[in-house]
Amino acid sequence: MFSSPCPLPALILWCRALHHGLDIGLSPVRIFTQQAKSGPAVFRPLAAGMAKRLEDGDTLSDALRPEAWRFPLLFVELVAVGEQAGRLPTVFAELERHYEEVQTARRQFLTALVWPAMMYCGAIGVLTLLILVLGSLGTKLDPLGLGLTGAGGAFWFFVYSAMFTTFVVGSVVIVVRTPNARAKAEALALKVPGLAPIARAFALNRFAMAAHMTIEAGLRADRVMKFSLRATANRAYQQHAEQAAKSCRKGREIIEALQELGPTLFPDEFIQAVHVGEESGRLAEVMQKEAIRYREASVRGMKILTRMVSGIVYAVIAILVIVCIFRVVQTAYIDPVNQLADDLQRDPNNIFKKRDIFGD
Repeated sequence: MFSSPCPLPALILWCRALHHGLDIGLSPVRIFTQQAKSGPAVFRPLAAGMAKRLEDGDTLSDALRPEAWRFPLLFVELVAVGEQAGRLPTVFAELERHYEEVQTARRQFLTALVWPAMMYCGAIGVLTLLILVLGSLGTKLDPLGLGLTGAGGAFWFFVYSAMFTTFVVGSVVIVVRTPNARAKAEALALKVPGLAPIARAFALNRFAMAAHMTIEAGLRADRVMKFSLRATANRAYQQHAEQAAKSCRKGREIIEALQELGPTLFPDEFIQAVHVGEESGRLAEVMQKEAIRYREASVRGMKILTRMVSGIVYAVIAILVIVCIFRVVQTAYIDPVNQLADDLQRDPNNIFKKRDIFGD
């Protein structure tokens, strides 16, 4: 759902240009030469290099390999499949549609987080101002219990908050932009009760899409399993690619290979769909329908994830405010009352002479 090392809008434009160019019969060399001149600016140097490698006799997959790290794994895997099967126009059409839907979902996700992010920034600003104002009034009141008071305390609270926010956001960006880290993160999400259905929907959407393309291309069952499991971009699935391919090479059907991987990766409803597809001889069509179904499930999952993230932001704000309120009450009311009670217990005769408590 997040950007890869190549910008998603540029990737969509590239898929569209390749789809239409190949569909009308242009050679890949000519298409990439055109893209080097008038394509997305971020891809122009890359397109020029690919055009040169294609002119030297490389296949499209070989020409793409030096720059494969820039692209999502699904893109790289399906380009290889489409080239082997002679169905590149169809592959680029599918990828264009897929990434358009990804872009729409990502925009909706980020839009939904705008208000919680504003609330979070507002809370940090209010607390910084509160520490500053209380310090300017000459009081030693510490509203957060962190030893931060006055102008210096306000400054350091703002700095610490900015560092914490930068660390969290930066960690997320690094994970989603690094394929290996993202694959591990999505595998870890399968073990988290609230996140498991969402991560599984993402993986099964990619698996079904890759399986549809590879089966339609006429690839053997072992290669279908290998390509499709690798295309999930989820380490929990990818680590079984060779095992599943080996199982199919021994003569087992795809459904048997999937059942061996367990319900955590492939739930019963998915297995049943595969069984129907294999029994009817229309597994490619079934996988296409499953890809659509899990794509819709992914969209619903993103909405749930948005609410979860928003809830975490609001919880952080609530905790900060509650701590602040309790600290103010503790310092301004409870502590003086307790101090007075202690003084009364120690010296009940002289307590009313203390001008700093009752004045004249």
